[in-house]
Amino acid sequence: MRAQHQDVSLLRRLYTGESVQQARRAVDGLQNSQTAIPETASPAQQFLEARVLVGLLEFRNLYTRFPLGISAVQPRPDVIGLSVESEERAAEILFNLLPSYVPAHNEVHGVPGLRITRRHQTAIELQVLGESARLRLTGLPSTLWRSAEERALSNWVDADSMHLCWRFSPRAWTAEEREHHARWENPDDQYVQVKRRGAWLGSGLLRRAALLHTVANTFMADGHHSAAFGMARLVLQSSHARAQGPGPHNVVAALLDPVCGLPLELKRYRGDTDENYGSDQQFVLEDAGKTAVLDLRAAVERPPSRLAPELWQAIVRRIPRSGFTSGLSPSVLASFCSHGAA
Repeated sequence: MRAQHQDVSLLRRLYTGESVQQARRAVDGLQNSQTAIPETASPAQQFLEARVLVGLLEFRNLYTRFPLGISAVQPRPDVIGLSVESEERAAEILFNLLPSYVPAHNEVHGVPGLRITRRHQTAIELQVLGESARLRLTGLPSTLWRSAEERALSNWVDADSMHLCWRFSPRAWTAEEREHHARWENPDDQYVQVKRRGAWLGSGLLRRAALLHTVANTFMADGHHSAAFGMARLVLQSSHARAQGPGPHNVVAALLDPVCGLPLELKRYRGDTDENYGSDQQFVLEDAGKTAVLDLRAAVERPPSRLAPELWQAIVRRIPRSGFTSGLSPSVLASFCSHGAA
């Protein structure tokens, strides 16, 4: 049993980026009914995590060593921890998640009701007021978390055009947040229902976010989400280093793994199965219940000219030497394509 736990903990590490000790403690503490990477304990937690993932993908103004600026995740049923790479990325994340009201557009940006509720020595905790949904941001000392808040305010906040809900009302939702939530998160709205049914995909990917840099040569990722034909759709666009390490099909193979993967099926593949050739690839995956679609669009390309040479070298040094060892492979993709799925 101990050997089996060790194998599972080492597998979990590929998905979370945790240390060996963290992964082993997490696996040892699992209940019998829980999987190696547990699901969220509540729909509210699941929906928050889905929104956080989209925020990480959509709002990027700087290049980072890790594709999302997140080096590791620590998923628990009631909370998820994200280890943030730098103070600059932390400032971006706080600015884009914490809610602010823009009177000129009558819009609330960020997650309504989200507040900084606890501060630790090397982490801060964010929670949606009145709900159990929580997010823990780690990786920086407390002084740098304070500095990240100030950096977010000084870099992007215009005091004359934005009302910072999280600062001016730290213990209660503002009227603007309640109005925004009632308008755009109405549980009777069909679009909202589709988003919430498919929130498991965004949450599940966030809990496995390290895959982008532990099994593939991803150096940048962005994307967006939408809903159509009764299904939530998440588009994930990933950039991969040319002729460096294992390619994007390893991410797909890991997502289809029966132990730590997600309940997805590969429905369509387009691209050259020889990843050294350098052509773009597209993987379309969905669940059997047709609640969510993952559209992974992978491009093999050179680093942008604006990326500093020393940062590029740091990215190259952390690219894994081997990919995901079981499941999907380029030859399997070729066979898949030969049956008319391309």
